[in-house]
Amino acid sequence: MSLIVHKPGLQSTIQDAGREGFRKYGVPAAGPMDFAAAQLSQTLCNNYHNQPFIELTLHGAIFEFEKTAVIALTGGGATALLNDTPLPYFRSAVIKAGSILKFCPAQFGCRTYLSVQGGFNIPQELGSTATYLPGKLGGIMGRAIKAGDRIEFNLKKQIEEKVSDMEVELGNPALFTNQVTIRFTEGPEWSWFSAEEQNLFLHTKWMVHPQSNRVAYLLEGDALALTQKRELISTAVMPGLIQVTPAGIPYILMADAQTIGGYPRLARIKSEDRNRLAQCRPGYQLNFQKI
Repeated sequence: MSLIVHKPGLQSTIQDAGREGFRKYGVPAAGPMDFAAAQLSQTLCNNYHNQPFIELTLHGAIFEFEKTAVIALTGGGATALLNDTPLPYFRSAVIKAGSILKFCPAQFGCRTYLSVQGGFNIPQELGSTATYLPGKLGGIMGRAIKAGDRIEFNLKKQIEEKVSDMEVELGNPALFTNQVTIRFTEGPEWSWFSAEEQNLFLHTKWMVHPQSNRVAYLLEGDALALTQKRELISTAVMPGLIQVTPAGIPYILMADAQTIGGYPRLARIKSEDRNRLAQCRPGYQLNFQKI
């Protein structure tokens, strides 16, 4: 009762809702980048919210199902082919034993979520199966999925042939366009930047840098300058904060971000807009809107 990995794609990891309660020890929660899409895939499979699933970045993955299963795909960044026939996202589907599931390029989006009814059979570490790559924790021996992996899933005694009668769609603009507006509130050090620099941040068309990843999204655009040079004692940080490096480069902390940092915290991303960010691939244009 396994999912056989023929090709893992650019980066595929086991995740769940996240590893809670360990940030005080320096361990990030990890979990899905696009939380809304991940939870929707779980709902479509009638799973508990914290059962393990797979997060895929862009395309290239090829999987084979040893046993019949019910799955759901959500998110974006790829188009799915089941035995060379298109398989829709945002609905559940019965996958017959021996079927091949391929992920091919798509125009928009960045991350796909694959849930299987019953969840994947992955042991927990620190109360979670979420893969935290920098710390080699969780998932499959703390690493990304690789070719040759056989990922067991918890097959139910009786497959529910029809989990969802209706197709649903996630209202994430990053799945339909490469220009996305991100809403934010002022960060603790917003006032460290002059009105001119604040205005520059608001009106620059920022681009997602190619080196962006699950730890942080780097932004390309005009560098920001502090009103005066000031130092910040390392303090607590969390996903969704925008920090600014000494070189004036903003970056956004994401799911695998560290738990403390010493750079000025310019802004806080609205929580639901982190889902938008997760579907923004390198080259996407970001516009920031203060709320």
